[in-house]
Amino acid sequence: MSDRMPSVKLLRNVSMSPLNSTGLHSLNIQNESDDASSPLKLFKQAKHSMNQVYHDFDSVISEINAFFESAELKSSDVISYPEIQKIQSFKDKCEGLIKMISRDRMKCVFFGRTSNGKSSTINAMLHQKILPIGIGHTTNCFLQVEGSDLSEHDACFYIPGCDQPKKIKNLLNLGSALSKEKLDSSCLVRVLWPKEKCRLLKEDVVLVDSPGIDVSIDLDAWIDQNCLDADVFVLVVNAESTLTKTEKDFFHKVSEKLTQPNIFILNNRWDATAYEPETAEIVRDQHIERDKEFLCNELKVCDKNQANSRIYFVSAREVLLTRTQSNPQLPPGYQNRLLQFEWFEEEFEKCISMSAVKTKFDQPAQRGKQMASTLSTTLENCHQRAIQKKTLFENNLKNLIKKIQQTEQKLQDFTQDMKDKIHDVMEDVEKNVTLTLNDEIRKIGILIDEFERPFHPDESQLNWYKKEMHEYIDQKLGMNLAKRLDEPLIQSLKSTQEDIKKRVLELVESEENRKLVSTTIFRDDFFINYRLNCSNLCADFREDISFHFSLGFTALMRRFTGNKTFNSTHSLFFKETSNKFMQQNSQVRYDSSNLDPFQATSQTTNFLAMLQSVNLIASKSNVVLLAVGGIVWRGLGWQILALTGSLYGLCYLYERLMWTKKSQEKIFKKQYADYATSKLRLIVDLTSQNAASQVKQELAMYFSQMSRYIDITKDEYFQEVKKYEVDIDALNKLINKSKILKNKGKYVHDDFEKFIKEYLDTIS
Repeated sequence: MSDRMPSVKLLRNVSMSPLNSTGLHSLNIQNESDDASSPLKLFKQAKHSMNQVYHDFDSVISEINAFFESAELKSSDVISYPEIQKIQSFKDKCEGLIKMISRDRMKCVFFGRTSNGKSSTINAMLHQKILPIGIGHTTNCFLQVEGSDLSEHDACFYIPGCDQPKKIKNLLNLGSALSKEKLDSSCLVRVLWPKEKCRLLKEDVVLVDSPGIDVSIDLDAWIDQNCLDADVFVLVVNAESTLTKTEKDFFHKVSEKLTQPNIFILNNRWDATAYEPETAEIVRDQHIERDKEFLCNELKVCDKNQANSRIYFVSAREVLLTRTQSNPQLPPGYQNRLLQFEWFEEEFEKCISMSAVKTKFDQPAQRGKQMASTLSTTLENCHQRAIQKKTLFENNLKNLIKKIQQTEQKLQDFTQDMKDKIHDVMEDVEKNVTLTLNDEIRKIGILIDEFERPFHPDESQLNWYKKEMHEYIDQKLGMNLAKRLDEPLIQSLKSTQEDIKKRVLELVESEENRKLVSTTIFRDDFFINYRLNCSNLCADFREDISFHFSLGFTALMRRFTGNKTFNSTHSLFFKETSNKFMQQNSQVRYDSSNLDPFQATSQTTNFLAMLQSVNLIASKSNVVLLAVGGIVWRGLGWQILALTGSLYGLCYLYERLMWTKKSQEKIFKKQYADYATSKLRLIVDLTSQNAASQVKQELAMYFSQMSRYIDITKDEYFQEVKKYEVDIDALNKLINKSKILKNKGKYVHDDFEKFIKEYLDTIS
């Protein structure tokens, strides 16, 4: 027997409710069962909880997307673009799921053949006659009853393709198959009824009435359009007959499209057995057997124990009358049929609530959990990559700072080495120039002998001769020095510059700077200016090309004593005195132009004769000559003295005759060579130092030019250090932010798991 006893709760409710005149307890059943422990509360609680979790998730996703749009993250390269796109796509999915969850309601669809009492059953559950009922085919299309915040006066319905609400009183005509205004059987008419009028509607339950499944062959369209989101199906059958093939075929189609649909079978019109009690149990058992066979063996939607709570024997008409009228006239046994309906409602509420939670929230919860897991994993990967990149940057920064320090040290060593190298080159240049210049000075007589210019002892022409001699010596000495020194000096210079370039290339890293260093060429126009400047150096040269007898006493004394200036003092004195006198005399002649000219001339002549006499007397050579002559004359006699004087005079005459311009030029060149040699030796050190200084300046300029690339490299290092510091600071912010968002994602993931464990796992 499947006829179960009412639950303790229902029995207590029935027993505590006052009896009316007909002995019914029905008017208080709805109010007594409307408490906080109603199974329908589960769906609303789950819906609220799921909405809250998804709103939190949406907030986290928005924060993460803003984080992904930040310049720091884009420049950090710690997350790939596909990962960003994937997370950003969660935003639309999350918003879509929030809208879907907000619209989600528990949905029950009633099916059965025409006039089996589907509409009456819904009206009985709503405690009010809302849907059209009557004899024959009364429901023309799908009628969906859903709760709204409208008042009973404003209750309305909407037909497909029309946004204008229609009064609820017109529903009886429009939704009835007897109405002249026909709708397609697959159309869905939405009926908005006040929530406060029905507890089921208040708890977000939607009840859908359908046309008879025997009036249309397009059952697939019915299922696709109106049944795929249903949580519970109620098959209302006529208890006076048995399950038909049409009813079975329909639910076979439902079972093909939906996995394990929740199906209740209401054997309606069971009040017909009130007048045939002797066959009621037999018929009942027969119905139970066939219904279980259909549910358990054919559809395989439940086992036989579960089937006991899915099969009921009711009278929807009696329940509706009991709940809408005060004193209905009902056949015997109505209490059991009423209790059966109440059992159905109780089990229906449990089933639809759990089924709706499972069907409506299982997939969103699993998808949310998966998205939250993906979110946490992505942020964890981003977090780890940021940490790894930060560690890499910190190591690179340490290495870079170390490299800068090494570069500084190498630069100091390089600078010192180059200073020593340049110093060595300078010493080498100075030494070579000194040796070469001394050698050239020793050969200066040869250079002067090679000087070919017309010579004339005249003072004006002699000055031009000396000027050209200066230029000639400057040119020839400079050319000889350059010829002997420039090539080795340039080679030494280039060798040093090559060393500088190699050392610089060791300190320069960037390919661009290395290329610039490598392509830097040496100066081809560099030469050493020795700057002898003989014009100034020999400006004080005073030649003496007057005739001097080689056997004169002065000349002999010079040879024996080695004093080349012997007797020159007095001669110079008288010469200067004569010159001064001539200058004064010219002035005297001018001043005494008005006097007697003969007297002036005579005075001048007398004075010059006197000076010559004094000079002659004062001359040591003449005095000595007279003394010697006197001694010879006394000792040898005048013949020997005369012979000696004759020979001496002949020698004098010969030399005097041979004293030509050529001899004067030779004496001039010899004197100039001696004078220039003495002067040039004075500037040997200065010239060598000057040449070394020029080489030093050239090397210093090249070193400075090459060092500029090292400075550029150091600047690049410092810019790289600054960039690393900025990047590390940005990565620190990314690490902190990603950690916070990762934890938020984990919290949301935990909330989804908590929801699944609290609402879904308990149902399973």
